[in-house]
Amino acid sequence: MSTPTMTRFRNHVPPLDSPSKQLMLDLVRDLEQVKIFDADLKKVHEYERKTFYENLDRIDREREAVHTAALDQAAAFHDRVREEAETTLKDHLLAEEEERLQKEEAIRKEQERIEREKTEKARREREAAARVEAERQAKEQAEKKAQEEADKKAAALETARKAANEEKLRKEREEADAQKLKQDEDARKVQEQADLKAYSQQQQKIGGGNLSAEDIRVQKRYVELHKTLKDMRKWLKDMGQSQSNLKATMGNLRRSIKKSVGQLRAGTGANKQQIIQLKTELEKALAYPEPTVDIRNFFAFPPEEIAKSENKVPAMLIYGLNILAKSLISSLLAEASIKQSHAEPIGIIAAQIFSFDIFTYKGLHMSDIMWAKYRVICPALWGFTGNDKTEGGRRVLGWWRSPDTGSWVSEQIHMDRMTALGAGYAAMTLRNFAKSPRRNPFPNTMFWATIHKILAIPPPELQETQVALLAALLRSSGERILGFFGQYGLALMHYIIVDLPRKLGRETMAVTQLSTLKELYLKEKNLAL
Repeated sequence: MSTPTMTRFRNHVPPLDSPSKQLMLDLVRDLEQVKIFDADLKKVHEYERKTFYENLDRIDREREAVHTAALDQAAAFHDRVREEAETTLKDHLLAEEEERLQKEEAIRKEQERIEREKTEKARREREAAARVEAERQAKEQAEKKAQEEADKKAAALETARKAANEEKLRKEREEADAQKLKQDEDARKVQEQADLKAYSQQQQKIGGGNLSAEDIRVQKRYVELHKTLKDMRKWLKDMGQSQSNLKATMGNLRRSIKKSVGQLRAGTGANKQQIIQLKTELEKALAYPEPTVDIRNFFAFPPEEIAKSENKVPAMLIYGLNILAKSLISSLLAEASIKQSHAEPIGIIAAQIFSFDIFTYKGLHMSDIMWAKYRVICPALWGFTGNDKTEGGRRVLGWWRSPDTGSWVSEQIHMDRMTALGAGYAAMTLRNFAKSPRRNPFPNTMFWATIHKILAIPPPELQETQVALLAALLRSSGERILGFFGQYGLALMHYIIVDLPRKLGRETMAVTQLSTLKELYLKEKNLAL
């Protein structure tokens, strides 16, 4: 690098007129030159210092690079040493683990050998003990058998002696018994004839001429249950006169149930909120501790384990279920008599509520509360029949009297009621619980049994009431009948819809409605009978 050139400024000054002034000017000029020289010298020194430090920095960098390379080399060496040490340690640990496993395997095998020896020894000891026991038992059996043989011989002799005596006495008794039996048989025949006559008269009187004594007993029990429910409602009402809290609870429960039932409508999932509301209200009734009632009184035929002892439940739950049954049937009569499809949501609600486990007692559904009301207002569904032109026949068939006038309702109103009740019965008893974890409170066999009891009545004796019920039972049930009963259900529908109208031999409105189901099935369900 070249040294900076010092620049000198030379100014031309004209000669002075005095030597001293000339001298002074020369001195001033030299001093200026000295200042310039010092400034340049400082720049030179500054440049040299800068160059010096730059050289030092370069040397430091070079030394640092050398040191870094040495450190990297040392680190790489240390890594190789560490990896070799780890590999050696891993091999050592594997060898130790393998040695430990070999020792454990040897110990295990030794223990198994010892255990096998113990087991084998115990087996041999058991076999030896069993042989000794078998020999002892065989000896005892032989001794016992010999004793029994001796006892048998003695007993045979004694028996033969007694038999001879008894035979003599038996013949004497037989002669006396034969005489008495003949007298009793004659008396029994006379009594049977009298009982048969009385039973036949009773059957005709209550419209159960085609039913068994058991069927009539069952119907009588449900009528008694219906009266028990009425008495319970009156009992609670009287108790509420002195207990305001009970009275308010009964009123709220009754209004809430009637409101929810009144809001039912057709459609899948349309009544989800109503089911929740009804379940909630009945759960509140179940939680109402007092008063209580004996649950046996509210099963038509309680099983033995319940019937043999008193079983208390909250009276409010029974009251709530009774109000629900009454409300559902009232809704049926009001809605399904106009349009049968309105029976479907009522059947769904009834099956849902009565199937909840919380409303059962020891696994038994409380559905008898529903059927007690149903059997009273429509006994024809259970095979009862009578002449609908007579007072007694109408009463047996479930012909209703006007609450205002007390006289029989018109034939049209009666048929509308039967249509609604038949549709409702089918909607309740043809529910499919195959995919539900709960049990069906209204088994499908009830539907089949009802059809069977109605068809057991000879066609000439079938009234318009039964024909209307059959039409209502089948109107919306074709697919379900096939699903539950298969080919038997198809044969049943063919008989009722095709064959029965021909056998009836009359063309009334009810018979026409029944026979037109054939075209209706074909049109709506593509089902040919």
